Amino acid sequence: MTVIDTADPLPRAVARRYRHRYAVLDVETTGLKPEAGDRIVQIAVTWLDARGVVERTWSSYVDPLRDTGVVHVHGITAEHVAGAPTFTQLAPTVASLLAGRVFVAHNARFDWAFISAEMATAGVRLPVRERLCTWKLARRLDLPVANFKMATLAAHWGIQQLRAHDAVDDTRVLVELLREELAAAQRDRVELPVERVAPPTVLERLLSRLRPAAG
Repeated sequence: MTVIDTADPLPRAVARRYRHRYAVLDVETTGLKPEAGDRIVQIAVTWLDARGVVERTWSSYVDPLRDTGVVHVHGITAEHVAGAPTFTQLAPTVASLLAGRVFVAHNARFDWAFISAEMATAGVRLPVRERLCTWKLARRLDLPVANFKMATLAAHWGIQQLRAHDAVDDTRVLVELLREELAAAQRDRVELPVERVAPPTVLERLLSRLRPAAG
């Protein structure tokens, strides 16, 4: 985990209005359905304070204990994950990165479903109580955009995407999107669509037992 430099803090009014600390996250996966056995193959997490200052960043490839799935989307091959830790091995670190922060992702329900399933498989409690979707927040803002895809929003704010569908670069872009959205939301007095979330359900825990936990 590395502390890195970042842009200037957002106005203090942003922190006064929203008072959150954020864990900005992106995952790349073998497919779309954790309940069907799809797994995480790459994860990246960045911490932001209430004024949008990057505090820490962390990432890892993940051995999915199966093939890496949709290589034509994420470009992650067996060679990339060879020797990488399994999610079960990473789960305590991921838990510590997410604890006490608002879980932030673009189309957050997708990332949340995978993180929930993987943490349940690992038998590690997911210490998250609030979730924020940057896609949903963008919809609340009066933006002159054709859609709310990450690439479209990045182009709107002049944020360069270097490697789409790479968790590290997607998280970097998402951090900048969140900063722009927070500033716009504060300016327009828009409430953040922060959702309360719960630990995995009994059904999710049962399904997780069908997934291989470690190699």
